[in-house]
Amino acid sequence: MSQQLIQLIVSGLAVGSVYALVGLAFIMVNEATGVVNFATGQMVAIGCFLAVTTGIQLELPLVAAYPAALAAMALFGIVFYAVVFRPLQDRPVVTVIIGTVMIGIVIQNAALITWGSVPFRPRSPFGRQVVDVFGASISAHALFVIAVAFLMIGLLYVFIYKTAIGARMRAVAQDRDAARLMGIGVDRMFVLTWVIAGLLTGTAGILVGPMWFADVNMGDPIALKAFAAIIIGGFSSVPGAIVGGILVGLSEMLGAAYISSAYKDGLVFLVMILFLLVRPQGIFGERIGQRA
Repeated sequence: MSQQLIQLIVSGLAVGSVYALVGLAFIMVNEATGVVNFATGQMVAIGCFLAVTTGIQLELPLVAAYPAALAAMALFGIVFYAVVFRPLQDRPVVTVIIGTVMIGIVIQNAALITWGSVPFRPRSPFGRQVVDVFGASISAHALFVIAVAFLMIGLLYVFIYKTAIGARMRAVAQDRDAARLMGIGVDRMFVLTWVIAGLLTGTAGILVGPMWFADVNMGDPIALKAFAAIIIGGFSSVPGAIVGGILVGLSEMLGAAYISSAYKDGLVFLVMILFLLVRPQGIFGERIGQRA
């Protein structure tokens, strides 16, 4: 295997891991509330900018800057629930979806006012350090991104499927009225869902920042490709979000290298369209039409 191919695969895995985290944020909110959160991309950007504030503007060491940014994103999830979702939760789903689109625009403009239009370059814990992998020079930050993303995915799996709170969240996702009759605090589970979405998008923003520049528009392409990833992997499937994210990341990197960087985004969405035509339920999921 050539050194270039190894570098491309690792870069694709790193970017795909970020897409997987954002895809999981989409799935968590959709499964619990029945709503597709179209402000997810803006939440990624806010996570990245919070790391800019704690790590660059406040000059905290990264070991403190990252947890502080994630704590702020957890609080952001609670505020999002209280301000956007809770007032709209009994309205038609379309109304809630439009609400997330509108609040996404508000968040984007608020970020522009707060952090300005000049992009930042967040710090990586590893700087420009590279690691030799089978003779190829690999960015240490890319390996860090893959490790942290899969650690987050593993922790999320344990929390959802191995804890009592996770069982309550799954009960609410299956039937919120039945869950309420069984004494489960449905509103508390909703709050927890938005906190988890904040942590997932915040982690994605923190990880992707040193690879890209922190810009108020950075969340839109990430959210679009994460959405493509969960279409490919299966809209309601956690493994689907992971596999779909990895496939999108690899398609993007390999397509840019061996076809054209100008068509890398088109290639990703072409793959998504092919899945919609041939296997609309994705690799692991159920048919989207059946969920309506």
